[in-house]
Amino acid sequence: MGLNTTDLLRNLLQKTKPTSPAVIALVIQLASFCFIGLSLVIAWRVGQFKLTLNQAIISQAVLTLLITRWLKLAWWWCVIQPLLPIAAALMLLLPLPPSLYLLLFCLLLVFYWSTYRTQVPYFPSTKNVWLAVDKLLPTDRPVSFVDIGSGLGGLVLFLARRYEAGKFLGVEIAPLPWLLSYLRVTFNIGRQANKSQFLRANYEALDFSEFDVVFAYLSPAAMSALWDKAKKEMRPGSLLISYEFPIIGVEPDLSIYIENKKVLYGWRLK
Repeated sequence: MGLNTTDLLRNLLQKTKPTSPAVIALVIQLASFCFIGLSLVIAWRVGQFKLTLNQAIISQAVLTLLITRWLKLAWWWCVIQPLLPIAAALMLLLPLPPSLYLLLFCLLLVFYWSTYRTQVPYFPSTKNVWLAVDKLLPTDRPVSFVDIGSGLGGLVLFLARRYEAGKFLGVEIAPLPWLLSYLRVTFNIGRQANKSQFLRANYEALDFSEFDVVFAYLSPAAMSALWDKAKKEMRPGSLLISYEFPIIGVEPDLSIYIENKKVLYGWRLK
């Protein structure tokens, strides 16, 4: 039995869709806007039927939600997508200067940077997580530790203060969080300034074989590629730690419940 038109269209979209879900979301918004606009023109010319601005905005919000669910994007896109046209309309109604929007855009850009591509937004860890990670580090020798996606550098600085020796590296791709963490260690007075370092880079450029412990607080979308890199590069006996996000299909060697039922996962490389 052949595929119907809907199945054919879905298969075509799945084969040609861009890698980044953010690009898919943008295409959905543009397609919905064009469809609603064209429908309004046709309805007006054929039947003199006219929607109000509010009705048109709600129609686009509903349409983007339906398409987003149809293409099976992650659940958070089902929240973001219908809110975008409503937020855009509210922005047009507010009497704010355009320069304010530009400033906000630039601030978000340097803070989140390539989140649209990496699918790893800023997730700050808490001190309870730091304490749990601290208990997993070896105490009989200096440790080489890296936090990939280190944000403002809290975990790296915390561990550096607690160990007499060792190497503690934070890697962050977004410019503003990296700059703030760099300034924290540069102007900090204390011994951790000599052991901790912050590098602005994508963690994919690192050689994991240089580290005893790799800590990640990323997102579900990044875990499969992270595991592939860890298996390829990490030394036997080294430890990969992930907070909150497991590696699908890979049983962790340890699972520690931290707070709010969130888990610290660990894999010992063999």
